[in-house]
Amino acid sequence: MEVKTDAGRLFSLDFLRGLDMFLLVAIGPLMRGADKAWGLSPSIMAQFRHGWEGFTLWDIIMPMFIFMCGAAIPLALTKRMKDGHPTGAFWRHVAWRFVLLWFLGMMAQGRILTLDPMQISPYNNTLQTIAAGYLITALLMLTRNRIVQIVVPVLLFAAYGILLACFGDYTETGNCAYQVEMSVLRWIVPPGSKAFQIGGYTWFLTTMMFAFMSLCGYHCTEILRSGCTPCRKMVMLLALGGGLLGLGWLLSIWVPVIKPIFTVSFTAQAMGWCVLAWALLYLITDMYQLRRGLGVFILYGKFALTAYLCHTVFHSATDRVAQTLAQGLPRIFGAAAQPFTLACVMVLVITWLVWIRSRLRPLGIEREKGNRE
Repeated sequence: MEVKTDAGRLFSLDFLRGLDMFLLVAIGPLMRGADKAWGLSPSIMAQFRHGWEGFTLWDIIMPMFIFMCGAAIPLALTKRMKDGHPTGAFWRHVAWRFVLLWFLGMMAQGRILTLDPMQISPYNNTLQTIAAGYLITALLMLTRNRIVQIVVPVLLFAAYGILLACFGDYTETGNCAYQVEMSVLRWIVPPGSKAFQIGGYTWFLTTMMFAFMSLCGYHCTEILRSGCTPCRKMVMLLALGGGLLGLGWLLSIWVPVIKPIFTVSFTAQAMGWCVLAWALLYLITDMYQLRRGLGVFILYGKFALTAYLCHTVFHSATDRVAQTLAQGLPRIFGAAAQPFTLACVMVLVITWLVWIRSRLRPLGIEREKGNRE
């Protein structure tokens, strides 16, 4: 499968986004299918689940999406500015992207399509965290002072850590972020609403961490867009990633590593791994141009939103298609293997839908060019 990367794009960024999405949409379901079929080691399957405390492979998916959204902002918005000032195209792009991601997030987990105020949850999805981080990062991008751009994420990180350390504890319902969550929800949703069933995850106060992660991605792209030599860029990314990872490990001595509320120890470690992963892929794919056989990951990377929606919002539809296509496979592979074979077919169905989406995009671009002419 060959998927071209547009000029001016960082191949490694599309690759990293594709790997992250492939982990969510393909690797996770395949591992769970294999576990149901044959029973895998509990220690292996623990890496594909979220827990309250600790760091697993599954925990990196959401932070990496937020990080990569921030990383894409300079590439997408700089061309919509003129002499360092935002144009109408800049504001339209930011507003549209924010509204779209927020609404799709409410479709995915906010139950907005029920049209029932008692069912709807206003803020509880990864796409909405990306939207929040995107908006804050885009606004900070307008500040030309580089010192301010660096200081703001540091202050957000420190302030969030202090709030959680000084007000409440790190239990599921005793932490400061949870208390803020409940207070905000009491103001904006009816009593008894399902929005209060947050399952330990917090969003409103934790937006400080979502912004921090988005800004981490933004600064990494600024490093790669700088006039430094490629080797110097690599050193800077490795230093930043290693520093964040080390900071996270150091903070974990005092602060529990908790993903649902994004404690500073968890967030620093997550960002450290994200930066180091991008540095490695930048070395391999952008510096040394080793790109053969990566088409499926670039496909998922360039059309990550489509893959995510197929996996979440339209999961029932894709699952039904997969079950129809896989109904005869037990005759070939046996009934015991059906959970795994069904997962394989599901992955193929989603990949096919994403590929169709990729074929539609060039047609839209050509149509737009024709209208301009």
